[in-house]
Amino acid sequence: MNKKLAFNILVVSLILCGLSALSILFIDRDLALLVHNSGLDSNLWLRKLTEGLPVLLLVMLVIVALFTKLQSGKLSALLLSAYVYLGLKLMMEIKTGLKTIFGRYWTKTWINHNLSLIHDGIYGFNWWHGFGNQGSFPSGHSTYTAFCCLWLYLLLPRYKAVWLILLIIMPLGLIVLDYHYLGDCLAGVALGLSFAVLSASIWYKLELKIFVFR
Repeated sequence: MNKKLAFNILVVSLILCGLSALSILFIDRDLALLVHNSGLDSNLWLRKLTEGLPVLLLVMLVIVALFTKLQSGKLSALLLSAYVYLGLKLMMEIKTGLKTIFGRYWTKTWINHNLSLIHDGIYGFNWWHGFGNQGSFPSGHSTYTAFCCLWLYLLLPRYKAVWLILLIIMPLGLIVLDYHYLGDCLAGVALGLSFAVLSASIWYKLELKIFVFR
């Protein structure tokens, strides 16, 4: 992977982490209440987007990884397709661990009477107690989307506008539905981009060793 590109993406991720912290301190509470009071979060048809996009991205990622590497041989194509899938699964496990550590209260209550800002007036973090009902931070959907979109960009860079649009659409949908705070989404995107850069860098080094020096 191009070192300059990897560096730039990591810098963007750090900036997003900083913006996430600022959002938690100064924006998240008021924005979530504004969205709720405006009635935007009642547009439940948007759930089709937040629920359907991850499935679409996964299918696209595995297929694109498979077909863009067929010129290098079937083995290379199959290995990359499996690699990005397993990388995605590993990243989501890491995301779950981070949710447990941060234990952020959700924006709304929808599962097992989870405590939330809109229904209980509770805002903040219940550190090391994010298992079960308290795990708003970071956003898993945003993490997932960022990972897939960056890998898709690396595999098919000529469609970068499409991948960028998909990357933006998911966090917007989550915020409009009051599923997540803005800070959750920014942190999720940062995590997804960082892990995608790390996994891509590892892959290109492994591919060089396996398929060039064999």
